[in-house]
Amino acid sequence: MSYLGTTQTLFVKEVSNEGAYLDGHDLGEVFLPKHEIKDELEAGDSISVFIFLDNANLPTATVKKPHAQVGEYALLRVKEINSIGAFLDWGLEKDVLAPFNEQKPRMQEGHSYLVRLYLDNASQRICASSNFNRFLSKDEPQYTHLQEVDLIVAGKTDIGYKVLIEESHFGVVFYNMVFKNLFVGQKLKGFIQKVREDGKIDVILEKPGMGKVSELGDKIMQKLKNEGGILAIGDKSDPELIKKVFSTSKANYKKAIGGLFKQGLIDIEAKSIRLK
Repeated sequence: MSYLGTTQTLFVKEVSNEGAYLDGHDLGEVFLPKHEIKDELEAGDSISVFIFLDNANLPTATVKKPHAQVGEYALLRVKEINSIGAFLDWGLEKDVLAPFNEQKPRMQEGHSYLVRLYLDNASQRICASSNFNRFLSKDEPQYTHLQEVDLIVAGKTDIGYKVLIEESHFGVVFYNMVFKNLFVGQKLKGFIQKVREDGKIDVILEKPGMGKVSELGDKIMQKLKNEGGILAIGDKSDPELIKKVFSTSKANYKKAIGGLFKQGLIDIEAKSIRLK
């Protein structure tokens, strides 16, 4: 089967002066305009294309890759707002619509928003939504302590960053547990710290324990070698400087350089460390 809003590999049925007609299976013929064809195509050839509906509601193909497909999240910029909603730039000539009832919050022209693309059942058109609750799991979270999970940064709150966990639940990474730059739409790994009785989920970005410290020690050693054996970040250095350079807490940094010192690899001073 072929699906609108996804990238598919389709076979060429016919080539004309206007373009190529592809076998879209249950979608019928899918038209690929001539200006989209970069290489010579013949009947029977296969080509990878993204499928959407054109202004006449006909299945159309493009070799361009949109910023997201149906079922995926992306940070998209609003190009225009009219009486039916906001039109967002998703990397194709035809913009994608975010209807007003799918906007949370109400979108403004020129601003960027994290959205999920979906296929509207009534019109069969690809649309965008920032109302994520309709896509989340209705099941109680069953995550385990320190389980590794995929995250998408969804926004900022008074207490921390709001994140989508496995695209199924919302969680929070508290500001005092963030040691790297985060931005809305960013995809990264994290770990479940706690699932509260009310269903709220606390998330951390660094797994505690000696494994993390050992990995950080390797980074410090590589940085020392790159800097000629001396690094102006020591035992008493500013936590913000440590966070900026190594994306970690001062506590973890001190554990890591302490381990390197015990191995006889470095000397530690108040404001610097150096290779032995």
